[in-house]
Amino acid sequence: MAARVIVSAADVAGLRRVAEAARTLDGVERVEALALTGDDVVLAPAAAAVDEVATAVGGLADVVLACPGGGALRGDVWAAALQEAAAGGVDAVFLADAPAAREAAGRLSIALGAACASMCDEVTVDGDGALLVRRSVYGGVAAGTLRLGRSPAVCLFAAGVCEAAEAAPAPIEQRAAPAVPWDVVIVAEDTVEKTVDLPGARRVVSVGRGFQKADDLALAQPLVAALDAELGCSRPIAEDFKWLPKERLVGLTGSSVTADLYLALGISGQVQHLTGIKGARVVAAVNNDPKAPIVRNADYIIQADLYKVIPALVAALGGAS
Repeated sequence: MAARVIVSAADVAGLRRVAEAARTLDGVERVEALALTGDDVVLAPAAAAVDEVATAVGGLADVVLACPGGGALRGDVWAAALQEAAAGGVDAVFLADAPAAREAAGRLSIALGAACASMCDEVTVDGDGALLVRRSVYGGVAAGTLRLGRSPAVCLFAAGVCEAAEAAPAPIEQRAAPAVPWDVVIVAEDTVEKTVDLPGARRVVSVGRGFQKADDLALAQPLVAALDAELGCSRPIAEDFKWLPKERLVGLTGSSVTADLYLALGISGQVQHLTGIKGARVVAAVNNDPKAPIVRNADYIIQADLYKVIPALVAALGGAS
């Protein structure tokens, strides 16, 4: 199996995730974490310091490669940095899913002539040393396995949780800025401020079509505050009714969550939504429909009117209803 694996991500949580996946593979001798740096920040747009990254992957990576990548995280620059890091020979590159990571994975796999797999949940090694990738298929209703028989391999990982123990920070190796071999013309730049971090939230409260009108969503706010949670929603709330922005959408076309607690309020739980919450540790739901799919997929279910249950939950948590 792979003796050398390079890992990279757009945030610290994602970097830990892919570093752990690489470190636990049979036969891995060296794991290198690549971090693109900007103006005193690393892994833009997460804005984590280089030493924070080194601490985050301590015990998982052998070294952090700190590579100047400019301010915004661009897929072409990221791919070029990975390509230069792989110049000495690499067996696999693991990336955590992000918009720029998808571009970087595609560019890198072409540049290296590598096998490529996206939305990986788990990677193992078969008896011949080839990577076996377990991933969701058919919109998350099933799991499939791919065998990547060609080396190197580029794997783009779906959201997940890393439980690695803390260890001494990994050493940091400063590298030169990558030479971008592609002719990229930037016609415009528009910085979008991200206000929601659903994949990184430890608790998420999501609202669905069980709410009768947009103003009623305010009912959930005291519960969100009492749980110190992020507010999410189902597809109809964001895309059909437009009661909330799309950055709060949880599901196949939105964010995947890995929360310790995911609380679904008035959400039926169609397959596209269930795909986005499969990484949550505990799923609880409030729904008055005993036949709703969320009922069969939740760890805890309150079958009742959410308009009565939510104030009671807030009161039990000591919040103001």
